[in-house]
Amino acid sequence: MNGWYFKMVQNAVKRFEITGTGLKTIAVVTMLIDHIAAGFLLYWLNQQTDVDVFNHYRTVYMVMRRIGRMAFPIYCYMLVEGFLHTSNLTKYVQRILTMAVVSELPFDLALRWKLIDWTHNNVMWELALGLLVLLAIHSVLYKTEDAIKDERLRRVLAAAIMLAGMGIGHLLQLDYSEGGIACISVMYFLYGVTKEQRLTSFGMGVLMLALMSGNIEVFAFIMLIPFFFYNGKRGRDSKFLRVFFYTFYPLHLIIIYIARLILL
Repeated sequence: MNGWYFKMVQNAVKRFEITGTGLKTIAVVTMLIDHIAAGFLLYWLNQQTDVDVFNHYRTVYMVMRRIGRMAFPIYCYMLVEGFLHTSNLTKYVQRILTMAVVSELPFDLALRWKLIDWTHNNVMWELALGLLVLLAIHSVLYKTEDAIKDERLRRVLAAAIMLAGMGIGHLLQLDYSEGGIACISVMYFLYGVTKEQRLTSFGMGVLMLALMSGNIEVFAFIMLIPFFFYNGKRGRDSKFLRVFFYTFYPLHLIIIYIARLILL
């Protein structure tokens, strides 16, 4: 009986798979939890005078922020896959840049609590810069072979581009600063189609993020569990889903801001 049960569970695990759409859904949910904490709950906590209430909900706040750490690395990995598989790179870059511009005001209002905040910029700028860094790295590695024969020199130049991108991310005070660019670049360098390669790529990217953006980012390692079941396929796709995943970022920030105005 035990042997039969174990075999049944083992077969069920083998059949269970997560697609790219599934990973994006996890990213959307965890990001929403994170931003409700940062844009709504923290604002409310700052108005509390009851110490017991403050301490209780501060714990809730910290749990929600830790859950939120799981979102950004998924977006980084999906960015790498999008870069490698898109049929129109120019349009892909344009979409990311457009969402970065559209999202800045909602980001400032919802998470920075002011109309304009030049000291911090939304995460879409980080993804846009990361995409441009990938484009430059990929070009150096695979499109300059005739001009630069030495593969080691091309790799050194690729590493220099990554470092330059990290410097730009730091200077522009992007959401994850240099850590986000390092995460995206490392995921690209280690990218592969096997399960082991996917886990290594994602795990090392998270490690870069944790080393450069704070210890709280280690909670993103939990995402290695769904990545173990990731089958590398795009999954369910439609025009509605594409629009939803692109517009969810600014829309949910606007909703958080409006909810704070009404309720607090």
